[in-house]
Amino acid sequence: MDTWLDGIIKKTLASETMTKLLMNTIPKADLFLMKHSRGWINTAMQSLVLVETTGAKSAQKREIVTLCMPDDRQLLLVGSNWGRDQPPAWYFNLKAYPTVMVTFRGYCGLMNAREITADQRDRLWSKLVAYNPQYAHYQQQCSRLLPIMQLSRVAE
Repeated sequence: MDTWLDGIIKKTLASETMTKLLMNTIPKADLFLMKHSRGWINTAMQSLVLVETTGAKSAQKREIVTLCMPDDRQLLLVGSNWGRDQPPAWYFNLKAYPTVMVTFRGYCGLMNAREITADQRDRLWSKLVAYNPQYAHYQQQCSRLLPIMQLSRVAE
């Protein structure tokens, strides 16, 4: 049962002003923490992954930290972009260059990305929302279907 304070906190965190503030500060702090802890520590203590991608347009190295859900030896990423109507740049990077370097909870190695579609997407979406209800909020905020990317370890 939510208290009146819970309601205020939820409204504040969901506000456009707070989203902009968080978008400009949290990713930088998380990048630093994830790099220096081999993927163990981040600002929210949620499941985050550090992904080194190649820019789809620039072909330059890019580093991003994003929410993820572990799924056996794979990781699921949702291209929510904080509930905005355009996908995050990393989504296009993974589509153009699917082999990426990943740091997650002590693991550092190559993984291949693929987009989840159709029936598998429906099944995984319900698991993702149960794991992190914020995804449902992001989906309601925007007009596009949020993409799900699956990262699988490259055969060793």
